[in-house]
Amino acid sequence: MKILFVIPISDERFNSTPDIGQGYLAALARQSGHSVAYLDCLLERCSYLDFRHRIEGLHPDLVGIKVFSCDAQSAAAMLRIVNEALPAALTVIGGPHPSCEAPERLFEQFPGLDYAFAGEAEPGFPSFLSQLEEAGRAGPGIPGLIYRADDRIAANPRAFADDLDALPMPAWEILRPDRYRCGYSFMTTKLPAAPMAITRGCPFHCTFCGSHLITGRRVRRRSVDHVIDEIRYLQTRFHVRTIDIVDENFALDASFVARFCESLLSRGIRIGWDCPYGIRMERLSPDLVRLMERSGCFGFSIGIESGSQRILDSVKKQLSLDTIREKVHMIKAVSDITLQGYFMLGFPSETRADIEATIRMACSLPLDFVVFSPLRVTEGTEIYEEITRKFKASPELHYQGFGRRHCLKGYAEMSEREMAGLYRKAYLRFYSRPRTALNVLRRIRTRAQLRTLVNGMLRSIALRT
Repeated sequence: MKILFVIPISDERFNSTPDIGQGYLAALARQSGHSVAYLDCLLERCSYLDFRHRIEGLHPDLVGIKVFSCDAQSAAAMLRIVNEALPAALTVIGGPHPSCEAPERLFEQFPGLDYAFAGEAEPGFPSFLSQLEEAGRAGPGIPGLIYRADDRIAANPRAFADDLDALPMPAWEILRPDRYRCGYSFMTTKLPAAPMAITRGCPFHCTFCGSHLITGRRVRRRSVDHVIDEIRYLQTRFHVRTIDIVDENFALDASFVARFCESLLSRGIRIGWDCPYGIRMERLSPDLVRLMERSGCFGFSIGIESGSQRILDSVKKQLSLDTIREKVHMIKAVSDITLQGYFMLGFPSETRADIEATIRMACSLPLDFVVFSPLRVTEGTEIYEEITRKFKASPELHYQGFGRRHCLKGYAEMSEREMAGLYRKAYLRFYSRPRTALNVLRRIRTRAQLRTLVNGMLRSIALRT
């Protein structure tokens, strides 16, 4: 079969990086003897007409689209184009949106869709392709597959890749990281950059987070040697200068991080690396931070979420304000690693005083960058159930307009207008300080960084309720 993997057109996202999720699936498809192609509509600035022309030219048998919830509407439009232009082609979607959405509603949102994968697709993807090739359709026995079965929607149990070293390297030849002009992280300045997943799974139970719906609770790790081999390949083949580690729990095992750093140093591998998704600070010691910096680590994000201990406890963050202060100051005292803090606004029961405390907390810490994100409710999370109980109805799930008017749904103990004002205040209070503003300007090195910064400011200023 001829398979086309697609990153969809987006009304929200504007920077693009190679998608290693599709890279893994493309590598598995190649192992099974299939022909693969990759189209990143963000990178290539495709319009819907451009997309139609591309698929008519490639004429794939199977079109796979990765769907984030914010891109659900554009992905649905693209699936309609596939159905019109190539009625014989089959379609499948994967990624965060189908992993979190109810199966029945998923097929209502995408009327012409044939299949979807929830969770990690690698365990079931080879069997999926085999069934399609042999029988023209796929269904029972394929882990994570969602499909139409007569007059109902069937969803097979999910499975997770147990041995990450057994997976083939992502199909970097079709992803081509050297084509991209930005990194996964705002902190990334040395290009080309390539994202890399070293661990999967999250054992924590933060009520707002849906990552466990995609990669499960059990943490699995690649071996250090396996990771080093991929880094060397990326350096040699594509001249990659930065590795963006996209794990959620890379620093969960301090001894593993130390082995990784020591291996980079002992083998003379000179490459920058960062952790843009965030790391748990509790496991970091001064010696480990120094080792990370020596091995090439130039930045990481930390999920602080709130400056109110009451809110942190309510969302089961398992993190104290004292620990946050201690670790952030320690990191800055022993290194020049860039720190980006993530904060969220609009938790249920959150008051104006709680958000004011969050703003004060952000400004009191030696952070280089901050991101204040309005709460976005994901189906399948504990906070989704909490809001459903509180309002006697399911939350209104908005899939478009992040940072705009649809984001500030009034789940906190204040009006949406008041929330919008606090959101603006948070950004202005942090970034308007002269020392912070100069530090930001000093660290900007690429057009992608500047574009991200300007876009964030415009969203904050234009925010409406």
